[in-house]
Amino acid sequence: MKCPNCGAQMGLEDASCSYCNTPNTFAVKHQSDMDRYRNEYERTQEQVLENTSFVKRNGSLLVILVVLLIALMVGIGLFANSWDIGYSIRESNIERDIATDRQVLDGYLEQGDYGKFVGYYDSNDLSLGSDRSYFGIQRAADAYVDIIRDISAIVNSSQYPTYPGRIPSTCGNIAENLNRIYTLEEEYDYDLDTYLPDSKRPYLDDIRERTRAIAKTYLGLTDEDIENIPNISTRKLAMMIEKGIAK
Repeated sequence: MKCPNCGAQMGLEDASCSYCNTPNTFAVKHQSDMDRYRNEYERTQEQVLENTSFVKRNGSLLVILVVLLIALMVGIGLFANSWDIGYSIRESNIERDIATDRQVLDGYLEQGDYGKFVGYYDSNDLSLGSDRSYFGIQRAADAYVDIIRDISAIVNSSQYPTYPGRIPSTCGNIAENLNRIYTLEEEYDYDLDTYLPDSKRPYLDDIRERTRAIAKTYLGLTDEDIENIPNISTRKLAMMIEKGIAK
């Protein structure tokens, strides 16, 4: 999942973003859900023990174990189905609020604020909804935000952790995201009108122009290099980027 503020990758258990310290509200909800299901399991176990008169009369160890096993199976079922139940509810809520979500998303796109667009889209799990018209532009915007973050990590190296191979790894990420931005039509060519409709094309053009400027300024790529990205392997592009930032 992505940080709704800066777009950095966050784990489900992370309390906050490791880059900008924005609280991970989804992690809080996840923990709350797990606590609720854990409490439900404990209540189920207690009720089974209290209401089983046979256990009270006989105190049989075997019966107690059977009852505990039943309670455990109920608890496991609750845990196993919790995310399925949660996603079903979330999908229903998305469909209910889709008109409002579209207004917010379109507003961010009109402003060219792709970071907030990606943050809102991801934090509200809109990929679960039935509206596929934002899929393509979300992929491009997400790649654009990642490129900015990775370039910032290279330029401001003193603010980011260093480890062997960090620069080549970061250049590899940038190369993958550049390829995604400039080959988006190929990715969705099986149903382009659904996933990248004409109404979203101007935003893709804007993202590409911004990406071009960034790539020329910080990565040492030329206009010819950028035009040729669809024909360059990710590995070769990463090497070109690493060589360009070293100049």
